[in-house]
Amino acid sequence: MGAKKPKVKKGPKGKKARAKAKLEQVWGEHVDEEARQASKFRKGKSKFETNNATQQQQQQQQHRNKKEKEVDPLSRNRRGLKTSFESFLERKDNLSKNEQEQKHQRQFAHQKNHKRYNTANDGSSDDNDDESEDEEMGGVASNGGSLSYLLKRINGPKKSSSRKFAPESDDDDSIVSNDADSNDGTESVSSTSSHSQQSHSDNDDNMDMDDDDEEDVNLPKGTVEDPYEAHFSKKPLTQLDSTDNTNLMPHLAKSSKVDTSSLLSSSMQVHLSGPILDSWETLTSALPDKTKPRRMWRAFARGPQQHTRQVLSRNWNSVNRSALTRSQREINENDNDIRLSALQQVLYPAISNYADVLISMESRQVSVLISFSHVYIYIVAMGSHQFIALYIKQNRNEINNLLSMHVLNHVLTSRSRVQKHNRRIKQLAEVEDEAADEEDEQWRDQGYTRPKVLLLFPTRGTCWAFVKKMIELLGDSAILEMEDRFEAEYGPIKREKGSDEEEEEEEKARVDAIMKQKGREWNELFGEEANDDDDFKIGISLTPNVDKKKVKAKKGPSVTSSGSGVKLRLFADYFHSDIILASPIGLKMSTTNEESDDEGEGDTADVDFLSSIEMCIVARSDVLMMQNWDHVNSVLDSLNQQPKNVSDIDFSRVRNYFLEGQGKYWRQMIVVSAFTDPYVLSTFRRHAKNIEGQLRIRKKVSTDNASICDVMVRVKQVFQRVTCSTVSEAGSARLRFFSEHVLPKLQRLQQKHTLIYIPSYFDFVAVRNLLLKREAKFVSVTEYARVSEVSRGRARFLQGLKPIMLYTGRAHFFLRHKIKGARHLIFFGLPEYDEFYPSVVNMLNEGLTSEDEDDVSRLPMSSLSLFTKFDAHQLERIVGTSHAERMIKGDKSSYVFAS
Repeated sequence: MGAKKPKVKKGPKGKKARAKAKLEQVWGEHVDEEARQASKFRKGKSKFETNNATQQQQQQQQHRNKKEKEVDPLSRNRRGLKTSFESFLERKDNLSKNEQEQKHQRQFAHQKNHKRYNTANDGSSDDNDDESEDEEMGGVASNGGSLSYLLKRINGPKKSSSRKFAPESDDDDSIVSNDADSNDGTESVSSTSSHSQQSHSDNDDNMDMDDDDEEDVNLPKGTVEDPYEAHFSKKPLTQLDSTDNTNLMPHLAKSSKVDTSSLLSSSMQVHLSGPILDSWETLTSALPDKTKPRRMWRAFARGPQQHTRQVLSRNWNSVNRSALTRSQREINENDNDIRLSALQQVLYPAISNYADVLISMESRQVSVLISFSHVYIYIVAMGSHQFIALYIKQNRNEINNLLSMHVLNHVLTSRSRVQKHNRRIKQLAEVEDEAADEEDEQWRDQGYTRPKVLLLFPTRGTCWAFVKKMIELLGDSAILEMEDRFEAEYGPIKREKGSDEEEEEEEKARVDAIMKQKGREWNELFGEEANDDDDFKIGISLTPNVDKKKVKAKKGPSVTSSGSGVKLRLFADYFHSDIILASPIGLKMSTTNEESDDEGEGDTADVDFLSSIEMCIVARSDVLMMQNWDHVNSVLDSLNQQPKNVSDIDFSRVRNYFLEGQGKYWRQMIVVSAFTDPYVLSTFRRHAKNIEGQLRIRKKVSTDNASICDVMVRVKQVFQRVTCSTVSEAGSARLRFFSEHVLPKLQRLQQKHTLIYIPSYFDFVAVRNLLLKREAKFVSVTEYARVSEVSRGRARFLQGLKPIMLYTGRAHFFLRHKIKGARHLIFFGLPEYDEFYPSVVNMLNEGLTSEDEDDVSRLPMSSLSLFTKFDAHQLERIVGTSHAERMIKGDKSSYVFAS
C-alpha cells in the first residue's frame, strides 16, 4: 500500500463564508507573519511603516523588483484596520470625549487664571495680584520686536496628522486663552458646529460673521509686547523742530486708505498713517492673499488684547453685550475671552497702541438699511405728515465701552508700575551697595504731576454716563468713595411731585408731548431729567491692589468681601487725581485767576496739573462745537506745558521726554464726533502729533442716505454756490450775495412768511445789522433771547405782522422750536447737523391756511440754500457724496432738487 496522501486543509464553502473566514484567520496560502504584523501600520495604499529598519529595506526591495504578490483583495480589512463607518464612529466618540475634556480643563484653568496670567504677561495684566518682581523694569519685553514675533506665529504651527480640537464656542474672537496650547492656529471643532453658527447668524445678517473655511489667527498669551511698555519706554526725539512737525516725523505725512470690506459698511472709510500704517502693511503682506479683511483686522487686534487687565477682561463681555452679535452673546459665565464688535475691531489696534484717533461717524438717526440686526422701524410724525423711517442702532455705546476700557487699562497699568517701583526702591534703600548699582533710568515711570488722562464732555449728564460705564467695567472689584455726592450732582434730575395729583398728571402729559416732538437725541442731552449743566470739573483717583476688608466707605456700609480690588475715589484733588473729567468752559474757568495781584498781572492760568497728560479724549465734539469750540482749543493749548511750581516734583522719576519738553509727541489724542467738520479737523491736525501715527474713520453718504430724502413737503429746493477764495472770506461773500441778489427781491415783492436760517451767530449779527440798515421789518429767535421775546416774535411772524424771521442754528439745537407760519425758506449757510435741513424744510406751510390771508397761497413755497466750496462736508451730508462733488466742482452755480 502506498503512503497516505496528506489531508489538504479545505476552506469553508460559500463565498460569504470564505470572506468571513479570511477576516479571522489565514488559510490556503503561506503568509509571512512579520509582513502581516507590519501591515497594521499602513500609510497610503501600498506602503508600510515599521519600526524595524530591516523590514523597511525588505519592503523597498520588494517594491523595486515588483515580485511580491498581493496577499488577497480583502487584506485591508483583515489586517486590523477598521472600516470607514467604524472609523467614523470612533472619531465621533473621541471628538465628544475631547470636547468634554477641553471644557473641564478650561474650567479648571479659570481657577488658576491669576497665576497663569502673571506668568504669560510678565505680571502686567493682573490687578488683584502683585506684579512679578523678576520683571525687567523700564525695559522692553524680551520678545524683541512684537510685530515680527507676531508674524512668525501668524499661521500657527505646521499641520500634523493628529488634529487638535478646540472646545465648542460661538465666538471667533477669543483673545485671552486660558491655555496657551489651545490657541495655536488649529481649525474649528467640526463642520457641524460651523454650519450651526452659519444658520444661526443668517437671521442676524451681520457683516461681522462669515462662513469661510479660513483659520483664525490665534496667539498664545505673552507673545506680543505690551503696548504700554512699547510706547512709553521710547527715547526722546533727537532732531526736534517745533515749527514743522513733518520735518520731525516725515512718515506721518504718508496716509493710506485701508480695506474694511466684509467688516464694516462700504460707506466707511478708514485711513492710517505713521507707524500704525507700517504695522498694518507688514501684517497684510505676511498673510495669504486670500485672507479676508475681517481676518486681517482680527489678527491686527489680537495682540494688544492679551495685555488687557484681568479685572477689565472679566467684566467686558457683560458690559459690551449690547454691541455684540447674537452668536457672540452666547458665552459661558466663566469665559473671560474679550469679544469685540466689527467697529471695535477696527478701532482697538490704533487706540491700544496709543495712536491718535479721529472718529467722525458716531452714529445718529439715518434712513438707511444695513442689516436687520442693526435697524429699528418707527412711525415718525413730522408736521402734518407721517412716514416710516429706518433707524440704525447707535454705535455710541460701542465707542464709549472701548474708550472706558482703554482709559482704565492705561491708568491701572501705570499705577501698578509705580507701586512696584516704590516697593523695589524701598527694598534697595535698605541695602546701599545694591542701590548704587541700579541705574536711574529704570525708575522713570511718570510725569511731573499725577493726572494722566483728560476727558472733555459737554454736559454733566454725558460725564455721569461715562463714569458709570467705568464703574460697571470694574465690577465687584470697585471700591467707591463719594458715590452719593456724585449721583446727586451729576446724575439724572428727579422731577418734584406737586400737591395736586390731577394737575401734576396733566402737566406731565403736556411736557411729555412737547419733549417727544423735540426728538430722542435732544432729550438725551437736554430732556426733563437730563443734567445739562455745562460748567463742571471732577477728578478721579484709582488705586489698585487694595484689600477690601480694610476699606470702609465714608457714607456707606463697610466692605466685607475678601480679596483685593480697585479703589475709585471721586472728587479727588486735581494734583492727586489720575483722571480729570470736565467741560471746556468749566476747566477754563477753574484755571483762570480773575483777581489781579499787586504787580498788575491778572488772568494767570494755573495749569500745572495738565503738564503730564498722556491721553486726551474729546467726546461729543459736535455738541462742544455748538457750545464754543474756542474753549476746546484753549484747553488743548494748555496741555503738556512745563510746570511753574517744581517744589514737589521728584525729577528722578520723571520720564526723559517730559524733561525734553516733548510730552505732546507721546500724548494720545482721541476726538469723537458725529460728523466731519472743518473746525474739528483743524484742531485734530494741530494737536494730534503722536509718534505712533493716526487713524481717521469717516462715513461717506450715498444718495439714498442723504438727509434731503427726508423732506416730505412738495417744494423746489435751490442750492446756490457763492464764489470765494479763502475760508475767512466765506461769510462776507455770502453776505454780499444776500444783500445784492436776495434781499432786494424780498423787499420788491413784499414777500411775507420768510424764514431765514443762519447757522453762525456771527453771521446772524451781520444779517441783523444789514436788515436794520435797509429798514426791513423782522423778528429774531436766538439762543440768547428771553422766552417772552421769542413767544411774541413767533406770534407776530405767524400772523404776518413781521414778514421776516431770523432763526439761528444754535437756537434750533438747544431749543428745537417748531416755527409756524413759514412759507419761504432761506438757508444763509448749511446746517452742521444733516437732520436739521429736512426738519426745517418740513416746517413750511405749518399753521397756515388760505382762509387766514388772501395772498398766502399767491406765491408757491420756495427754499434757497447758499453754500461755498468750503461747505463741502455739510453739503455732503445733505445731498450725498456724489452730488456734493459735482456741485462743488461743476461749472454751474445753481442746482435744483424737487421733492
